[in-house]
Amino acid sequence: MKRSISRWIPAIVAPVLVASFAVGSSVASSAEVSLPDKTPSQILQFINTNPNVAFSGSITKVANLGLPAVNLLPNISQASVDQMKKTLPKGMSDFIPKASVQGNLAIVLGLLAGTQQANVYYNSPSLARVQMLDQMSERDFVVNGNDVWFYDATQQTVIHHSVNSGEVTKDQSRLLSLFNENSSKLPFDALSPASVADYFLQQISPSTTVAAGKNVLVAGRGAYELTLTPKSTGTLVSSVSILVDGRNGVPLSVVVNAVGQSNPAFKVSFDSVSFGASAPSIFAFAPPTGASVQELAVPATGDHMDKQLQAPSAGDKAAAQAQFEQAKSEGWSAVTEIPTSQIPARELALLKSNSFFNVLTKPVSGGHIFSTTLFNILFTDDGRIFAGSVTKEKLLEAAAR
Repeated sequence: MKRSISRWIPAIVAPVLVASFAVGSSVASSAEVSLPDKTPSQILQFINTNPNVAFSGSITKVANLGLPAVNLLPNISQASVDQMKKTLPKGMSDFIPKASVQGNLAIVLGLLAGTQQANVYYNSPSLARVQMLDQMSERDFVVNGNDVWFYDATQQTVIHHSVNSGEVTKDQSRLLSLFNENSSKLPFDALSPASVADYFLQQISPSTTVAAGKNVLVAGRGAYELTLTPKSTGTLVSSVSILVDGRNGVPLSVVVNAVGQSNPAFKVSFDSVSFGASAPSIFAFAPPTGASVQELAVPATGDHMDKQLQAPSAGDKAAAQAQFEQAKSEGWSAVTEIPTSQIPARELALLKSNSFFNVLTKPVSGGHIFSTTLFNILFTDDGRIFAGSVTKEKLLEAAAR
């Protein structure tokens, strides 16, 4: 089986979607509601981080990232477009559609562009379902015990991954042991929400203004607003707002605003939400008759986890600390570099050979840039990747250094 990045996307996106939907959504009404006053630190402490808080609801996601227009729904291949260009008169060129972004790339771009609706059901990390609704179809991400499913109704394809529960339990135990061994070395009391919140605010205060906003109504529920505003002028992000349920502390809203835009660049919205477990049948999934099924084999994580838990060398510690301090000093305008040695050459070649790479990126001196209103990614010709919520010029400067 080819292990290209595109084949891994559904298995990666499914849990990420569930987690992000559990944490974020927006579209708040302007009506103010009465809730007990809380400081930014108290709101942070109030946020519910319990992974077993069950909920369900409908969500709307809106992204205005300035991406180039590409078709995400019709199944029109580039070959079909090329054939139409040959056979239709030149005067009909305006009526020739663009090729569709097919398969897994369409899934990712769909999350970054336009408006999408979804139904979300979440009982626990091992019982979750997200139904991504298209105009005439749907895609389902389902986690049911040890089974992870991705179903694309349009393509009639199913991708299945079986989670090794023994490996997961072993990894969790290792991480817990590591935490217990090192918790006394942390600069805050990890068991005290107040200590964690105050330390977080202390660390980001040089780069960010954190404020408690007006209490508002979100999906019919009163919510606290926490707003983070970058102090730096070198970032594309103007502010981030999080709205937290006033009764149970579950985050209900995330809105990200870009510099120079009047409308949010990205927001995810609970149009309705209710708390309580969904029926087990919601999470039952069987491949529909006629659908093709691909089994996704993921390498065992044991060896990788063992390597991660090994004590770093003094040199590694010093390098990691230097990178952390640099990122901290730059704040929102920090640039992340992924060197060539950490990027599989085959995977990068597959990405650049995709027919839509040139559509979604722009050529610049020394590479190509994938540009949005909130972040930019530079792919250099020598195989490095630079990314950040900064201007294209700053990425090019970082690459030149």
